[in-house]
Amino acid sequence: MGRHDERDDQREFVTIPDLTDEAAFRGKLDGVDYVLHLASPLARGTDQDAIFTPAVKGTLALLKEAAKVPSIKKVVITSSIASLIPITGIPEGGVIKEDNDWNLNVDPKANFVDSSNPDATPMTLYRASKLLANNAAWEFREAEKPHYSFCFRLLANNAAWEFREAEKPHYSLVTIHPAFVFGTNLVQNSSQEVQTGSNGILWGSVMGGVPLGGIREVHIQYVAEAHVKALDPKIKDGSKYLLSAPQTTWKNGARIALKAYPNVGAKITEEVEEMPSMLTDTTKAEVELGIQWRSWDEIVRSVMDQQLGFLQG
Repeated sequence: MGRHDERDDQREFVTIPDLTDEAAFRGKLDGVDYVLHLASPLARGTDQDAIFTPAVKGTLALLKEAAKVPSIKKVVITSSIASLIPITGIPEGGVIKEDNDWNLNVDPKANFVDSSNPDATPMTLYRASKLLANNAAWEFREAEKPHYSFCFRLLANNAAWEFREAEKPHYSLVTIHPAFVFGTNLVQNSSQEVQTGSNGILWGSVMGGVPLGGIREVHIQYVAEAHVKALDPKIKDGSKYLLSAPQTTWKNGARIALKAYPNVGAKITEEVEEMPSMLTDTTKAEVELGIQWRSWDEIVRSVMDQQLGFLQG
């Protein structure tokens, strides 16, 4: 289960064999006050059904069971910055924020793995899954009006909102939309495992010398903090929060890494070619949740320190 603190005796774990089973959570939420439905994995491969089905059905199974538990006040669902971006891409000159009037609909029957389509990538599948699940959850909320509130990713994102619309559950709904999440990974147990998460983007870019993506990032600590703050009764039902630290560059990342870790073999240089990055507006999270962003320096160091610890330890 990774590394945790001294409060292990205050935790209980249950095994959910199949998240897509509508009865998967039956009896598992009894007596619970708040539910945090955390992020689904970054897409690997191009099995469309394997990515879409857990994202949507897993989200809906949880929301439906929560609607049957009167004690639940709020459900917070980790979504993604991806569920705020149209599957066709950001409109020219667009700034990503929570309340754009962009078309976030996704056709779940569309072929996102067509070999003749250069845009049919694992990341496209991932983005589509987040939109669908997010929308389904919100539609459920509207239809069922659950007694609790909820916070959460395009298929998954759509599924959540659709659930809200259709079911109108008694809880309120809030969603958290982080950019790439970097920082100490409490469930990573070896250096090889860095490739299975977003930390691999930062580590691979620094050590390989070629940026693996444009930078729109947030420290894991602030993602965790946003989830906890979203439980405050003052946070309104239906709220959405984009989490993304201020704009930075790979050149700055190179400067930080080369100064702090001069002898680890990093290939990145300050002459690194930048990749296009998205524009974001995170005013809402800053004002309503009180988020103050950690520096790019802290983010780079937290990832490098953990990975080097595995390699040297």
